[in-house]
Amino acid sequence: MVRLKLFLVAFLITNSVFSQEVFIDATASSGIDHLYEVYQGLFGGGVAVFDFDNDGFEDIFLTGGNSQDKLYKNTGNGKFLDVTSNSGIARKDNVITTGVSTADVNKDGFIDILVTTFASDQIKGIITIEDGNPKGVNQNILYINNGDGTFTEKTEIYKLTKKNFSTSASFGDINADGFPDLFIANYFKDFKGNLGNLNHYLINDDYEPEFDELYLNIEGKYFKNISSLLVDYEQGFGFGGVFTDVDNDNDLDLYVINDFGETNQPNQLFINQYPKLEFSNKSEEMKVFFGMKAMGVGLGDYNNDGFQDYHVTNIFAGPFMVNRGNNQPFLNLSANIGTGLNSIPGLNGQPKIVVGWASIFLDYDNDTDLDLFNANGSINPPVELIPNTLFKNKGRVFELDLQSGVMDYGIGRGAVSFDYDNDGDLDLFLVNQRPVYDMTYKGGVVKSKLYKNNSIDNNNWLKVKLKGKLATTRGLGARVTLFLPELQMIREVDGGSSHASQNSSIIHFGLGQNQKIDSLRVTWPGGKTQSIKNLNANVLIQIEEALTEQTSLFQKLINYFNNY
Repeated sequence: MVRLKLFLVAFLITNSVFSQEVFIDATASSGIDHLYEVYQGLFGGGVAVFDFDNDGFEDIFLTGGNSQDKLYKNTGNGKFLDVTSNSGIARKDNVITTGVSTADVNKDGFIDILVTTFASDQIKGIITIEDGNPKGVNQNILYINNGDGTFTEKTEIYKLTKKNFSTSASFGDINADGFPDLFIANYFKDFKGNLGNLNHYLINDDYEPEFDELYLNIEGKYFKNISSLLVDYEQGFGFGGVFTDVDNDNDLDLYVINDFGETNQPNQLFINQYPKLEFSNKSEEMKVFFGMKAMGVGLGDYNNDGFQDYHVTNIFAGPFMVNRGNNQPFLNLSANIGTGLNSIPGLNGQPKIVVGWASIFLDYDNDTDLDLFNANGSINPPVELIPNTLFKNKGRVFELDLQSGVMDYGIGRGAVSFDYDNDGDLDLFLVNQRPVYDMTYKGGVVKSKLYKNNSIDNNNWLKVKLKGKLATTRGLGARVTLFLPELQMIREVDGGSSHASQNSSIIHFGLGQNQKIDSLRVTWPGGKTQSIKNLNANVLIQIEEALTEQTSLFQKLINYFNNY
């Protein structure tokens, strides 16, 4: 009883620090009407933001689960238009979709879509066998952008025909050849059960985990399976992987997260050996070998020391992995910096166990410090009302903002940050699942949510949009470093993170009261850099990759020997 009182007092103190809702629910006014349809809610769904028609406004793709996936066009006036029916993504089979990530696969200047799937014809547990494979497991779906507002499915042409119970996907250029490569996280091996019967005990006792997949993009023509190059890899119940430069050596490493890692395979870190095409497993020596129910991962340099840090969601508090650089092991500071909460206040102030999914670092108040958003949601069914959380960075220590406006009740899964209204501050979109049993709260109905940033802080900002030439079209995995008189900040272009989702590829910096930027440096995958000096605040700048013919030929020569 004493502990409960202390818990509630601590939250009341934190609550008094913040007096205004930073985010407001803009879902209804935006025109977005979405709910991830599910028969059994351990899995899905995902959201990706990208500018599919190159009009300068980022659009939204949403997986539907049992129902139709959705493509919403950003009309530029704070509203979105459902263009699904004429876009070519209308689902033709009874396929259950989960996650989504995007990349310009063929480098034609238009962004393509990769959707992961985990089942078909499984709603009632009816299993049929085709070509020796259970029909209930489906291949993932690759949509190629035609450049006219429509997409064409070309999964088989790109040789992504393997049928697996897949949860999420991420893109990143691992060999710096300019074509986005692909990681797919898989969960069950040879799943032949009934989705509606799954629970903790069945998963651990009756099923084996599946191998994940790593694919090399061969000149934008097809994908080649190179999973064997993940040295000392062990299969787990995969929920995701993120391409990121862990060790600041200008190539993309891979951090893989696994569900039920406490009884099966824990999370794994693979360090890129570029220019050699190979990854080394450094999970144990870097102390990121967490055995947990890992469901999402966020990345960002929370203390502005030049090294990327990582937060992994979990049932109960997840690890906050602080990168010390110089190949030193990570430190898990979750219990030290305020994010290590195993429970949070629910309805009527009653504490609820944290069940975390998406994790996103973002500077929502533009004060130069990265804050942390976590999407929470119970297993479905049963359903408990668990609010989302927004942690404000107060100078290397986080405080939970109870008045953030995002502590809404639903069944949260995937989430992303992006500036949908182009006003200079970051907004949020959250995917909610439909409750298996009908549920309402506070007179409302569970829906996926668009949260508009309504901050009154008069802080400045800068947005950076990359245009790759030799690199990928949006510079996936590229690092942008911003220099102020007494501060240095880094960001990476996201190829897929959070939970089964992908954040904006437009880099965002909060600048506080700074009105001028000393300089900005872009480091493209492979190590090539370019810089710009003396920038003004409160603008979006586009940086086109500088190149010479000599650089191009040299890079092509390196890639040739690495790949063949």
